Amino acid sequence: MTYEIGSRYPKPGEKVKVVQKKDYASGELTEGIVKDVLTSKKFHPRGHKVRLTSGIIGRVQQFSDQESTDQEEQAPVVNYKLSEDDLV
Repeated sequence: MTYEIGSRYPKPGEKVKVVQKKDYASGELTEGIVKDVLTSKKFHPRGHKVRLTSGIIGRVQQFSDQESTDQEEQAPVVNYKLSEDDLV
């Protein structure tokens, strides 16, 4: 079963891949664990907005338990840790 963006409501603790606003053009995905779900609707056409445990906010594009079968389609995943400069 493939994931249609915005059709599955994320829950805190789930591992997801999100696109940050700064990465909309490139489609680069960042992987993390959901801390808070910021979208209240059960369906959202562009993906539910979530805050990851790392503090990153983005729209869910993929759930890690449902990997894409087409590797060429998959954007690179970036694991990002906040630095002191990010917290300013």
